Formats: sequence, C-alpha cells, structure tokens
Amino acid sequence: MRRARTLLLYARSVPAGLLRSLSDTIISRLHLSTSRLPDSIRRSRYAMWLEGYSSLSYVNDWRDAFAGSPRLSADLCNINDLLDMPRFMRRIRDYDLVVVLHSAAGDSMRQVRRATAALDSRRGPLVVFFGNEYAGMTEKIGFARDVGAEFIASQLPIESARWLYAACNPARVLASPAALNPTVYKTAEGPRTIDIGFRGVLYANPFALGDEERTGLLRFFVEGARSWDLVTDINFERYAATEWAAFLNRCRGVVGAESGTYYLERDDATRHAVIEYVGQHPNATFDEVFELFFARYSNPVSGKAISSRHFEPVGTKTCQILLEGDYNGILQADRDYISLSKDYSNIDDVVRRFRDDGYRSELVDHALEHVLAEHTYTHRVNRVLDEVL
Repeated sequence: MRRARTLLLYARSVPAGLLRSLSDTIISRLHLSTSRLPDSIRRSRYAMWLEGYSSLSYVNDWRDAFAGSPRLSADLCNINDLLDMPRFMRRIRDYDLVVVLHSAAGDSMRQVRRATAALDSRRGPLVVFFGNEYAGMTEKIGFARDVGAEFIASQLPIESARWLYAACNPARVLASPAALNPTVYKTAEGPRTIDIGFRGVLYANPFALGDEERTGLLRFFVEGARSWDLVTDINFERYAATEWAAFLNRCRGVVGAESGTYYLERDDATRHAVIEYVGQHPNATFDEVFELFFARYSNPVSGKAISSRHFEPVGTKTCQILLEGDYNGILQADRDYISLSKDYSNIDDVVRRFRDDGYRSELVDHALEHVLAEHTYTHRVNRVLDEVL
C-alpha cells in the first residue's frame, strides 16, 4: 500500500514572534532539553524557552501519532523554525495531505497565518486541528475559510463543533476528541501514597469562561480532605508528560471536570467584554462577572468537552472523581469514573465508594479496557485518515 506523503505543521512552543522563532530555530539544532538542567533552573521561568509545549502532552501525542502512522510518509515542520518553515512551504505541492496541528493553531495564529499563500497552492486536502476552541475563534474561523480547509478536526462534541464552524462551509467537521497515549500513561510499580492529587494550571482569564467548576472543586477537596480522612497533594503547576505520569502513579485518585466553556462564541464578544471589564475592575468577583455577562445569556451553545487530562489517569489506573457531565459520550458515569453532583450533594457516597479498594479497582480496570479498545491516539488518527484519504 502506498503511503500518503504528508506534511505535519506543528509548533514546538507558543508561536509568538521573532524572539520565540529564533529560540526554536537554535534549540532544535542544538538538541537542548530541560532534562539536562538542575531542578532549580528547570522550574524557573527561564526554562520555558527550552520546555516549549512539553507540558501540554496532548499536542505532542497527536503529532507523534500522525508521524508514526504506517499509512503516512510524514515530514514534520515546526512553524517557528525560521529555516525549516520556508523550505517546506516551497515544497508544499509535493504532499498528498497537509495537517495543521493544535500547537500551530491554538494559542496564536500568528505564524501559521504566514503560510496562507503557500497553503493555497497545495494539491492535497488540508486538515486543521484548532486548539483552545473557546478563544480566538474569529481568527481561527477566518484562517480556515481563507485557506479553504477541506476538513476541520474538532475536540468539541460534534454538534457544537458544527455550529461553531458553520461559516467554514464546505469544510467537513470531524469529531476528533482527545485520547490516550498508552506508551507514556501506564501503570508503574510503587506505592500510591496520595489519595487525591492534582497538578495543572488555571485557565488564562478564567472569568471569561463563565464558570469556576474545576477551581471550586479543587478548593472543595482541599477544604474537606481532613474531615474525609484523605491525603491530598494539590498544586497549580505544570509537569512534563513523564513527570505527570509518575505523579499519577503515586495517586489513588484525581478530581476534575469537563474542559472548555458553556458559552461558545464565534466572535469572542463576551470573552473580550469580560476581559475588558476585569481589567477595569481588578477586584471584581466571579459572581459579579457572572451576573453581568452570563446570568441572562440567551441560548448558549456548550463547548464543554473531554480532554487529555481525563484519559491520562485512565492509563495509569488512577481513579477519577469527576463532576457530572457528558465527556463527549466517551466516559460513562460510575463505570469509568465516580460521578460527583455539581452541587456536591452526593459527596459522602462518592468518598465511601472511593475508599472501597475493590470498587475502585473494578472501575479503573473497566475504564482502561474501554479506552484501550477504542480511544487511543492511534484510533483517532486512523479515523481521521479514513475520512480524508
């Protein structure tokens, strides 16, 4: 079988101007890594230039799954690389398929926008994976339309995604939610000394999302842990993939909620208004912002979705306590995770079940079997390729 020649456009780090591009161009050629640095330096703000997107493991998991597909002969192009990017753009017509990945079209469209003219001259279909489908949507939708993308692969529930990208016709919208990388997220030997753990960072401009579900849930567990006799380790910092997997293997459980927003918008109008208001009123509370901008919001379209953070604990057999939600219809309440009501009214029953070793073991076993059967990144890439090739 002939393998399709494929160009994968990704970003090693946030596409954010000349200084970042110079950094990426140099680092990629010197093969520098934060793993070679002392821990004190590795956790400093200066190490971000080396770290790039290493702590956002899902963007690398998608990239590696495409690059490793036996159906493709793939070339990787870091859009921040000042030497590689123009070289690959000159050869754009060599490729049967072009894929723009989340890292290249998530935090900023600045660099990938520069490839518009070259992408217009492609001969094969273009698939675009947008990251952060709750922000910057005017620019993202505009890009998809300007380059005539044949396919938009979305992490959102499919009906929400079709609504969001309705203006991008005739592009087909593909359901492409997060998945599991089982080579990184797997069980390891050793004691699980933490009952409930968490590592992660808060959303930028969190009030603009219109809810505080995850933040409130973490606060609830920090405050209630002693009364439930649970050992918690909850901190707001990012870990690289291997470090995060090791941490998960020290935890019996983690807590979480669906990612994204209940208030999808194509033009970011409410998001911009909230950010402006909070900038002018730095002491504003979430309740104040919600009452002003969301309480009477008409006909909201939800962009709440499953994320990679819900699959990674599955791989390490770490039990999840999640706020009730749909999770793209993939994870089932009280079969793959313990479901906590949004008003926390069933917390006593949740803690009782969590502390039952037998129940917890059956639940994590079922979740892993289910995900390995249908929801790895290899499955996701194959389904995309079935549609586009």
